[in-house]
Amino acid sequence: MRSFGIIHIFLLLLLLLTYLWADGQDYILTAKGDSIAGTLKPLSFGVEKKVQVTDVNKKKQTFAIFQVKEYRFKGELYRPIKGPDGYTFMKVVRNGYLSLYYYQLPNQVTYDGTYMQKMDGKGIDVPNLAFKKAMKNFLKDCDAVVDRIEAGELAKKNLNEIIDEYNQCISNNTVSKTKAIAERVEQKRSIGPWDVLEEKVKSETDFDGKQNALDMIQEIKGKISRSEKIPNFLIEGLKSSLIKDAFKEPLEAALKEVN
Repeated sequence: MRSFGIIHIFLLLLLLLTYLWADGQDYILTAKGDSIAGTLKPLSFGVEKKVQVTDVNKKKQTFAIFQVKEYRFKGELYRPIKGPDGYTFMKVVRNGYLSLYYYQLPNQVTYDGTYMQKMDGKGIDVPNLAFKKAMKNFLKDCDAVVDRIEAGELAKKNLNEIIDEYNQCISNNTVSKTKAIAERVEQKRSIGPWDVLEEKVKSETDFDGKQNALDMIQEIKGKISRSEKIPNFLIEGLKSSLIKDAFKEPLEAALKEVN
């Protein structure tokens, strides 16, 4: 029984080590969506950047920059990004709607250049001079971040914080916009039957209370569009004005939207 337990513990540790090795293994993800694990060798010299990969079967392949979606090398993730000097492989530092990258400056092997890029493709080379002005313009769709940059609370040394706050701001705005759109769709759906009822009332020959009924319908539609509660007396008043059989069906359909 004791040896049985030791064997299982050994196998568990072996599986854990295998998982950790696989999870941290270098790989290349091609533009076609193929993932190739193996030993990577970035070829950063020359005008056109390339990546060489030797897979587990010792097969060696070389991919040009436009054939690569991303690759991981020594635990770091790299992507082809169009920077100030054209396309190059940049190291991913912060990932999100707004991402932060480091890249190699011309004739250098270290990654000393700093670049920001939004998911919509807009990017900026992070400057040393006029940093505040450049960031205020680039991040102007988020007032909270711009205000903190303007106040001096966020500077170039706070790039990670700037990116995190900006991404959170965009996320919040997106949720708010999505909610607002959903509310407008719901309002239009709710108002639809009231439009039908209104047209029906207008099309009928004059009858006692016709104008009052139209006024009440307009008031109800206004309250629906503002997401306000509709008073019961308004509903009952409309019912008493539209007692003709011709109004029964459209009135019931409209009232279902407020009940």
